[in-house]
Amino acid sequence: MREIGIVKKTKGKTAKVVIQRHAACGDCKKCDVSKDKSTMTTEAINQAKAKQGDAVAVEMSFNNVMKASGIAYGIPCAAFILGCFVGFYVLPMLMSVDATLSGFFTGVVLTAIAYLIIHLVDRRGAFAGRDYAPVITEVLDEEALAALKYDMENARLNAASHF
Repeated sequence: MREIGIVKKTKGKTAKVVIQRHAACGDCKKCDVSKDKSTMTTEAINQAKAKQGDAVAVEMSFNNVMKASGIAYGIPCAAFILGCFVGFYVLPMLMSVDATLSGFFTGVVLTAIAYLIIHLVDRRGAFAGRDYAPVITEVLDEEALAALKYDMENARLNAASHF
């Protein structure tokens, strides 16, 4: 996955980069999203030695994006399904509760616990390695930016003509 952004600040081997936010981007809270939700600011490994104000290409491998999505969304979803199953089938056998309500509330509780565990593990730095961090791969010059804008406009026009 490749995005284009502007370096706002550099710090050691990392840089804060402002990137145009796409609709496919969720709300995992890993990036700082602007108030109007049109841009996001993320910390990227500054492999290209970019400076403040540079236009840069920021990349993250598709596999790592999918792993991060699995952690942020898949684990809580699995916790919700497990909680619904336990609350619907197991809890009514152990105590006198409504199966539907206990299934729903147990699912919600396990989802909250899953998010809490992910948050605590993330704060300990388990997801802070190179696998989950975007990387600045190149500093773009004016010619590369113009070519990119041209390619994006052509892609937009081609997509519009198919509908």
